[in-house]
Amino acid sequence: MRRSVGLAVVVLPLTIGWSVAANAEYFNRYTEGSWVNAEYNDGTCHYYYSSDRQSGETHVNRYGNCSRVAIGPDGRPVPVMPLAQAVPPPAVSPY
Repeated sequence: MRRSVGLAVVVLPLTIGWSVAANAEYFNRYTEGSWVNAEYNDGTCHYYYSSDRQSGETHVNRYGNCSRVAIGPDGRPVPVMPLAQAVPPPAVSPY
């Protein structure tokens, strides 16, 4: 009994830590000459961003569903907030 409880105390935190790490976002930004490169991966959206500082040339490659992530001017991910829909009030009958 003690052995199984001790094993559970060790295994459970490791399992939780692994699952949190598996769902963590990944962002890496680096420079190579005049190019600034960025890579982002959150498990749903994965993109590569490259920008040349001298010519202003920019390249973006997206994979997956990136509809909830906007790419900032420096390649950083910016969350997209859904806009509230304006619904007109119900019509009131004049009678």
